[in-house]
Amino acid sequence: MRDRIKAVATDLFIAHGIRGLTFGLLAERLGVPRPNIHYYFSTKQILAEEVLTDYAAGVVALYDAVWTVTHLSLPAKFEGSLAAIRERYRRFNPPGSEGRSWGLLTRFQQERDALTPAMLETLRKSGTKLEQCGSIAVRQSFDRGELVPDTPQDEVSLLVANAIRFTGALTTKASHFNRVEAHYRAVRNIIGKAYGTSLYRNAIAALEHPPVPAADHEAAD
Repeated sequence: MRDRIKAVATDLFIAHGIRGLTFGLLAERLGVPRPNIHYYFSTKQILAEEVLTDYAAGVVALYDAVWTVTHLSLPAKFEGSLAAIRERYRRFNPPGSEGRSWGLLTRFQQERDALTPAMLETLRKSGTKLEQCGSIAVRQSFDRGELVPDTPQDEVSLLVANAIRFTGALTTKASHFNRVEAHYRAVRNIIGKAYGTSLYRNAIAALEHPPVPAADHEAAD
């Protein structure tokens, strides 16, 4: 029951914020009496702290799985990250219904004055870890020979980190995921034009013009 409460509360916090969620609304969505919720979580703040801790860990793991793997080029990591967050975005924003909140980190960042010190610390730590994902990705790209020797890695890492961290804010302001796609690819292309080697440019070309599979003549026969 505890995990079910947190799962439903996560969606409600994303949709309504920490101020908008009430135990009455949560109990209604769960189909249980309010005392059942209080048995596990005495206050909304305690519930929010636990939900945020779990959610932040999941987000960090998601980005870590994309940005720190060694076998993908940096351009491919941009695309992989887009694919992962697009899936989360579409869960709350099906086609034709754009502009809804879809990420808990961004939602709670907008309500910082209502958060507990523990929640603020969780946001800070998760932001730092996301920045580290960007730094690791750039260093790996450099080591793979995708970036020229005089690449200012710290500055490029900042560009990548900001693209990662402010995805939610971009969709909120633009009310459309296309803005995130445009921003990711702009950062990717700017890095390539300024510091990319032929390996970097070839990686972009492979993403934009994937090879056409050979026709299966036997199947056609």
